[in-house]
Amino acid sequence: MKLRDWRIREDKTLKEVAELLGIGQGANPSRRVQRMETGEAPIDAILSDKIVVISGGEVTLQDLNDTRREYLSAAAAGEVA
Repeated sequence: MKLRDWRIREDKTLKEVAELLGIGQGANPSRRVQRMETGEAPIDAILSDKIVVISGGEVTLQDLNDTRREYLSAAAAGEVA
């Protein structure tokens, strides 16, 4: 399951997910989560593991990898502004 789909199903805001991941402080934690959801930003191993845990395993490491690959493919094809 995609991180965004899980977040919406669980009725959580970007900020709430940031707080669950321990990244709720800083300049714009909601934007950071949004970038992870779209694949725009790579996700390090620690955050990836936390995402799997907070989602109860519904968002897998493979899901996160697939999202990142889709974003990179679209960017290479010029489909991302």
